[in-house]
Amino acid sequence: MKKHATAIKRLTTLLASSALLGLGACSVQAPEGEIQGAAGLAIAAERAISGLERKVLQIDGFVVPYLQGGQGEPLVLIHGFGGSKDNFNRVAYYLTNHYTVYSIDVPGFGASTRDMNADYVINTQIDRVHEIIEKLGLQKTHIGGNSMGGWISGAYAAKYPDNVASVWFLAPAGLLESRKSEVIQKFEQTGEIVLTASNREEFEKIVDIVMYERPAFAPGFVVDAMAARAAADQPLHQRIYKDFKSVPSDLATALSSSSYKGPGLIVWGKEDRVLHVDGAAELKTAMPGFDVTLMDKIGHVPMMEKPEQVAADYVKWRESIVGANSQK
Repeated sequence: MKKHATAIKRLTTLLASSALLGLGACSVQAPEGEIQGAAGLAIAAERAISGLERKVLQIDGFVVPYLQGGQGEPLVLIHGFGGSKDNFNRVAYYLTNHYTVYSIDVPGFGASTRDMNADYVINTQIDRVHEIIEKLGLQKTHIGGNSMGGWISGAYAAKYPDNVASVWFLAPAGLLESRKSEVIQKFEQTGEIVLTASNREEFEKIVDIVMYERPAFAPGFVVDAMAARAAADQPLHQRIYKDFKSVPSDLATALSSSSYKGPGLIVWGKEDRVLHVDGAAELKTAMPGFDVTLMDKIGHVPMMEKPEQVAADYVKWRESIVGANSQK
């Protein structure tokens, strides 16, 4: 009954937001840093439907917007390179009845502060995430992320194991085997950073590389706004990408040599062109206690391509680890 009532509430919000889009898209301004106009309203509606509310906190040198919603144990979600907190809106719809979801804009991305002179190497970003989690008042949290966010989540568990209850890896970066991918091979051979765009056409190519099959969920005006944001961010994001490449990364070794031994769930699309799916086997070999789910006909962003299935698998896994712990 509670879930049904929540669905009705979200549907009501969608209808109200749709009316708002038609009546006042040009006159309503989203908070500073967020995408504006009709696209901003559409994104805000999607957040509301998923039970998420936009909030803001500050850490040293950065304003960090984040989304929060739901009930239950905390689950912190971290987006990938070039992404934002809204990458988890769709999957959050199926999670907020089970957990209190926090989806953050990593400094340098989304609507967070952009500073061309800041340090964005992965270890610095890990410490920023730690500061964010402390500001949120979370003592021991479940954490998860996609791509860059999966790398940050795993490295965070390795560095701050006592603060982590479990890790959810969605095609994480930072693994040696994953570098066999089309995108990384192109960067190493030519220096081209495929995941940044200077115009709408290049942004469309990113979407097609990241997803195995593009879902029909983004109207043209939203894609236009996201492409414009990507173009504005290209100089900074190219610099951040090179920052990542300037420091040797080996997530498997970092985890295996740490005191964190699990639980962990590795989810990877078999058709991932950004990070090769063989990274899943590498991480599993290093961390035998982790569980692995490989998804057919899925690319680099499982939580966006198949949100209902990805959420259901995660909830089932969380229930299984609770049961395993109770038997110890």
